[in-house]
Amino acid sequence: MNADNIFSPHVMPSLNALRAFETAARHMSFKEAAAELHVSASAIGHLIADLENFFGMKLFAREHRRIELTPAGRDLLPGLQTAFDQLRGAVRTFQDNQTDRPLVLSVEPTFCGRCLIPRLEGFRVANPDIAVRLDPSSDLMDPRIDDVDVCIRYGKGDYPGLRTDVIEDHEDIIIVCSPNLLNGDHPLRDFDDLRWHTLIDRTADNRYVNRANWGRWFEAAGLDKPVYKARLEVPWEEYAIASAIQGQGVTLASRLLATEDLAAGRLVQPFDTYFRVDMGYYLLSSEASVNDPRVEAFRDWVLDEVDYNTSMLEDGT
Repeated sequence: MNADNIFSPHVMPSLNALRAFETAARHMSFKEAAAELHVSASAIGHLIADLENFFGMKLFAREHRRIELTPAGRDLLPGLQTAFDQLRGAVRTFQDNQTDRPLVLSVEPTFCGRCLIPRLEGFRVANPDIAVRLDPSSDLMDPRIDDVDVCIRYGKGDYPGLRTDVIEDHEDIIIVCSPNLLNGDHPLRDFDDLRWHTLIDRTADNRYVNRANWGRWFEAAGLDKPVYKARLEVPWEEYAIASAIQGQGVTLASRLLATEDLAAGRLVQPFDTYFRVDMGYYLLSSEASVNDPRVEAFRDWVLDEVDYNTSMLEDGT
C-alpha cells in the first residue's frame, strides 16, 4: 500500500499487523511476540513488514539478531499500547462481570509471607465481597496480558506501560537474630561478639543476594574483615529469617520484611548499623484497571498501609 494512504482518515492498517507491532515492541523480540500471539516468528516479521509498507517507513531497525525501534516506531508505540491496554481491560472487565472471578495477586514470595499475609485480613474485612487468590511468584507477570490483576514486585521501579505505585523505593538492610542470642554464654553486645555466632547467608545465584551483602554490612560497621564463627547458607530470605528466629545465627534482612517479626519480639536488631539498597517494592496494575473496583480497592488499601507504616517509622514507634 502506498504511503499516501496514511493521509486518508478512512484507511486503516491491519489490526493483526498493529497487534504484532505492539507485542514485538513490548518484548523487543519477534520470537517472544510470536510465542505470545501463538504464531511463527516469520509471521510476525511479515505482519510488521506489511505495516511498514503501509506507512512507507521503517518501524524497527534490525542489527546483529537484535531489533530496536526507529524514531517512527517510538512515535507509534505509545498510542497503540494505550489502545490495546483499553481493549484488554474491556475484555477483562466483561469476563469479570460474567463470573465470580477472584482478585488475583501475583506477589514476590518473601514480601507475600512477611508483609502481605500478616495484614491481608484487614483488606478482607473491609471488602468482604472481594474474593482473593494469592499467587506467590518471583516472575514478572504482566497484568495486561497474564491471568493476574495486580503484581507486587521487587526492583527499581522501571515497568513501562504499567501503572506503578511505590510501596518502598529502597531497602535498609539490618542485622537481626533471635532475642535468645542477646543472652547466654556469648551474648551479642558488640561487633567482636559475632565471632561466637553463625552468619546466615544466601546462595550466590540468588536474585536478592544484594540484601545479604555481609561485606557491605561489615564495611558500614567500620570493620576491616568479617567476624563470625561459622556460616550457614540458605537459598531464600524466608529461610534465612526463619533460621534466625530459631536461634541458629544472625542474618541480614530488609527492615521492611522484618517489621512484623521485630514488633512481635521474634527477632531483635542487636546493632544499629545498616546499609541501603537502591531497590524496593512496587505495586503494578494495568492502566485499564482503573475501571475495576476490585483492583482499585486493593490498590487504595495497600497505599493506605504504606502511608500508615511510613508515619509510624517517622514517629519512631
